[in-house]
Amino acid sequence: MELQENTPLTLPLFLLDDELEHRDIDSPDMQISVNLTADLLANLCQNPVPEQSISIPLDSYELQDIEASYTALMANGHHAQLLLNHGPVLSAVLSPADAEVLFVSPPVDMMPTFDLGLDDEEDNEQPAN
Repeated sequence: MELQENTPLTLPLFLLDDELEHRDIDSPDMQISVNLTADLLANLCQNPVPEQSISIPLDSYELQDIEASYTALMANGHHAQLLLNHGPVLSAVLSPADAEVLFVSPPVDMMPTFDLGLDDEEDNEQPAN
């Protein structure tokens, strides 16, 4: 997964229940989209040690393609966070305000990549005569 500042990160969300492992990955209950700000990217560039998890609360995000049966549940408010585990592996968790259910995204292996400009320096070098 390539992460770039000021681009959206969109992850599918599924109701966390006994049927989760049998769900079709292409039919999520909804999607969460968050803009990758510089601060959020800085948090995502960590790689927790094994058995550690980093929780990154999301202040600003958008829910999209909400399954009709969950629209009323989401109307009373909700909060979301990204979870970063060793790997790094990224997932999202959404908690509706007035319900004791969770929506989770499948874990995504990610390795943030950075453009350090090294290729640019090679392109600008003049051949030796």
